[in-house]
Amino acid sequence: MGYQEITDQINKLRQEIVSTPYHKGTEHYIGRLRAKMARLEDQLLQKRGGSGGGGGYALPKSGDATVALVGFPSVGKSTLLNALSKASSKVAPYPFTTTSVIPGMFDFMGAKIQIFDLPGLISGASFGKGGGRQVLSVVRNADLVIILVDPFKLEQREEIIDELEKVGVRLNRQPPKIEINRKNKGGIIIKNGSKLKGIEEATAKGIAEELGIKNAEIIIKEVLEEHDFLDSLLGNRVYLPGVTVIGKSDLLSLKKQEEIRRKMPGAIFVSGQKKQGLEELGRAIFEKLDLKRVYLKEKDGAIDYNEPFVFRGKLSVGKLARKIFPQKEKEVKGALVWGKAVKYPGQKVGKNYFINDEDIVSLI
Repeated sequence: MGYQEITDQINKLRQEIVSTPYHKGTEHYIGRLRAKMARLEDQLLQKRGGSGGGGGYALPKSGDATVALVGFPSVGKSTLLNALSKASSKVAPYPFTTTSVIPGMFDFMGAKIQIFDLPGLISGASFGKGGGRQVLSVVRNADLVIILVDPFKLEQREEIIDELEKVGVRLNRQPPKIEINRKNKGGIIIKNGSKLKGIEEATAKGIAEELGIKNAEIIIKEVLEEHDFLDSLLGNRVYLPGVTVIGKSDLLSLKKQEEIRRKMPGAIFVSGQKKQGLEELGRAIFEKLDLKRVYLKEKDGAIDYNEPFVFRGKLSVGKLARKIFPQKEKEVKGALVWGKAVKYPGQKVGKNYFINDEDIVSLI
């Protein structure tokens, strides 16, 4: 089925859903329509992914994490990238200056964070307008997304989030807690169906069948709405942390900034031109990525403070040894640790000890 044909079918289903009154008698029917639409959108997603790369978009990752800088044309992405890194992204006051992805490296608190300055999105990017498919394929492979918004066009934020939703990117959300065990027979069994919000168990079974699941035990582990249930069954959604940034903040009065803060709690105000707000943005990126630093201490007592080992999430002493000395990992028995969480400086810990941010570690 061609790209346009799939799009036409999606639009037809969307119109049918909108025109069908929702009540108990139509819930099952509408649920299956939404499942059909989700399946077709999934086909589009696969086609978008297949057409990504090339034309300057297939870039290798480097550093400790990768950040996608997303925004509409002329919002100031290149200026911000240049302020954060040593990249030389072309800057000009007209749309579509950036015609390919420009990488820059942001050195912050010992971490090297790669930032991709992406070509400006336009409405309809998820359907391929303005090279949007390639741009959004880069976003799907990032570790974090910065949405840069014009302070005088705040609606841009929701438009970008909507485009990301259409290509399966879920910002600042956790994957739904659901377990799907496929079987050879027995039909569909849903456990804890009472946790499905707004849909009956029969409707949930119909949705699963519409998505090609015929025999399975589906265990609902938390309260889920229909869209979360659909996402779980499709299984190719990407869940990324995101930061909203208000650009050109040097043009705003304090009163205007407070007004925006009320509308967008947590938004960070920056001026790439005047290099304002960069420290706050860096800390937000660091926190959202859950980055941690460990300083390695040699046996002779020397500590390398200049280049910490940076990691995301949880890391045990054993895994640290595997990453640093893969050939000698089995020889490592534990470590001596200096840090906030240990009982005393130089405490001896085992390989299962989880390292904290800014711990000093000497493998033994």
